[in-house]
Amino acid sequence: MRIGFFTATYYPTPDGVSHYLRDVKSELERRGHEVHVFSFNGDSSERNVHLLRSVPFPAYPQYSMPINPFPVGLFRKAIKLNLEIIHIHDPFMGSLGYRVSRLTNVPVVATYHTDFVNMRDSLRMPLRDTLLGITWRYSLFLYRKCDEVFAPSIKSMSQLVEDGVMHAKELPLFVDTEKFKPGKHKAEEFKVQYIGRITKDKGVYRILDIAELLLDEPAIYFIISGTGPETEGLIKEIEKRGLGNHVEVTGYVDEPRKIQLLRDASLFLYPSDTDTFGISVLEALSSGVPAIVPNGFPLAHYDNLPASGLIEMDFSSPDAIASMISDMQQGSVDMAEAGRAARQFVLENFSKNTHCDVLEETYRMLLQSRCPSTVQGR
Repeated sequence: MRIGFFTATYYPTPDGVSHYLRDVKSELERRGHEVHVFSFNGDSSERNVHLLRSVPFPAYPQYSMPINPFPVGLFRKAIKLNLEIIHIHDPFMGSLGYRVSRLTNVPVVATYHTDFVNMRDSLRMPLRDTLLGITWRYSLFLYRKCDEVFAPSIKSMSQLVEDGVMHAKELPLFVDTEKFKPGKHKAEEFKVQYIGRITKDKGVYRILDIAELLLDEPAIYFIISGTGPETEGLIKEIEKRGLGNHVEVTGYVDEPRKIQLLRDASLFLYPSDTDTFGISVLEALSSGVPAIVPNGFPLAHYDNLPASGLIEMDFSSPDAIASMISDMQQGSVDMAEAGRAARQFVLENFSKNTHCDVLEETYRMLLQSRCPSTVQGR
């Protein structure tokens, strides 16, 4: 099959969606499919990656915005490729993909990755709430017109259904369990790790609230990794609170460094309650690192959570979380057993093969419904 991914962000942009798309593209290509990526940014040297000329988005320089909002050249290229399936991953480049699908009568699939409504605290720009509201309504407009819509969790699927996307289905994301696997770390160290965007909607300042309560326990050390518009403000707040010897901000980390950080970590702390899935939490669990997440976290609907290494807590009560971390460091919790449970939880529930099997079967089903004679033997 010739498949087109339309996305505003692609690898090596430092976010979960871009890394996910790279892994899916690689796996589908391994299975014999031809996958084309259309994006604002990415590695143009990678085969079948087609980029639209863009500039950094002023309110969030990690991401890009197109120079030309009407990319006629890229539209014509997509038409000439004779794509058989179009899969849109955001409302921006997704609009281009949707127009291609309508012109060519090609089935169109969507995946809901980003909760734009809850990003308002992370953007500093005029008419922010209005623009985010319009973006969300337009996203729903696109989703309703797609042949299939995937959401990475029950929580995000329910959100879509409540907003009228009645055909939304859950398709959990995955993690490469060969890359992200347990390692050894020094017994005397207790490192609490966060990896993700440095934004208010990710709750990064909540980490400082917890760290401040543990200043008298020097064996507990916090590491915050990632990039985003709140990086400078976070560093200033660390200095203001006197946490410089207790909290480290590493900035962006590439994949090898991320793998090592997780292998060295004792605990993963993820304060965000706006995620549609939380891929970095899954990477930590796969690395044998238990994780504390907010109540109602997208991954938290699975059975037997107390034994999975995924711990739900109320981040509006930093005292309780600080007390839990202190108990863990002092040995009141069997961290080795929690790590083994975390790893097993991922192995049993989040397989790349299963995920791509569902995508393949969905694509084939849609092609079969449009043109039965063209999918024989694919």
